Amino acid sequence: MERWDIYDKYGNPTGRIMEKGSMTSVEEYHLAMEAWIINSKKELLIQQRSKHCEILPGIWSHTTGRMMAGETPADGCIREIKEELGISVKEEEIHFIRRIIREDSYRLIWDIYIVKKNVLLSDIKLQEQEVAKVKWVSVEKLKNLIDNREFFEYPEIYEVLSYVESFMELV
Repeated sequence: MERWDIYDKYGNPTGRIMEKGSMTSVEEYHLAMEAWIINSKKELLIQQRSKHCEILPGIWSHTTGRMMAGETPADGCIREIKEELGISVKEEEIHFIRRIIREDSYRLIWDIYIVKKNVLLSDIKLQEQEVAKVKWVSVEKLKNLIDNREFFEYPEIYEVLSYVESFMELV
């Protein structure tokens, strides 16, 4: 069973640990991450969630996940990419860009990262329970997927995409 550290809405640890699926109070949050993986061609690696996923089955998204008890968001980012895609990432390849506090029923402190990594699709090893397919897409293709409701859209996604596009101009 997964266990998560509990934080207050400002990201301060409470010292409490909960098991996945346990309810938290409205003052309790846990850590999660999202990784925007980009290659040297300025493409984004996206993944289609398995039809077996509890949340957003069959929807295209970035690599996301929740942090295990004792794990930092950066460590969790590295672990989730390895688990879901079989890609090894080093800490110097990840770049923090934004923290979002989800005050909805998920109660997340959600850290978003850009990961610079060239990977061949043939080298990716999918965690089939969570990931059905992967592909590289341009920013324009990603925008089309969002507009067509085929990609996981959240309120800040276009703001995050703007950060990513600015970052891409630098690489």
